[in-house]
Amino acid sequence: MRRRLSPEPERTEINVSPLIDLVFILLIFFIVATSFVNEVGITPKHKDTASSSSNLEEPISFDLPSSGQLLQDGMVIGLEQVAPLVRSNSSDKPRSVLVRVSPGARAGLATQVMDQAMLAGAQAVKLSPLTP
Repeated sequence: MRRRLSPEPERTEINVSPLIDLVFILLIFFIVATSFVNEVGITPKHKDTASSSSNLEEPISFDLPSSGQLLQDGMVIGLEQVAPLVRSNSSDKPRSVLVRVSPGARAGLATQVMDQAMLAGAQAVKLSPLTP
C-alpha cells in the first residue's frame, strides 16, 4: 500500500485591516477637505394673521402689460421714475413692491423695474401675473 504524501494546500487569507484603515483615512480627509456651501435663500417673515390689529400696508404696484408700457396706478411712466416713486412712497419705512406682469410682456423690462425698486430701498420685490 502506497501512501500518498501530498502537502495540504495552504489556505491564503487576505488581511483587510490595512484596507479598512486606508478607507477611514480617506473618508476623514474628504470630510475635512469638503467646503460646505451655504445657500442664500429667502427667509420667510410671517406675521400672526390671527390678530386683527395688524395693519399691513399695500405694496407699491407696477403693471407691465403686453404692450411694453410701464404703468403705475393706470398712468404710463418711464423706467427712470420707478426709483423716485419707491423712495417717495416709503419715506418712513421701506415698503414692498409688486410687479404685475402680463403674458407677452418683456422680461427684461420686469427685471429692470425690479432692479430700480431694489436700488431705491424696497423691502421686497415680488412678481405676480397681471390678470385682465
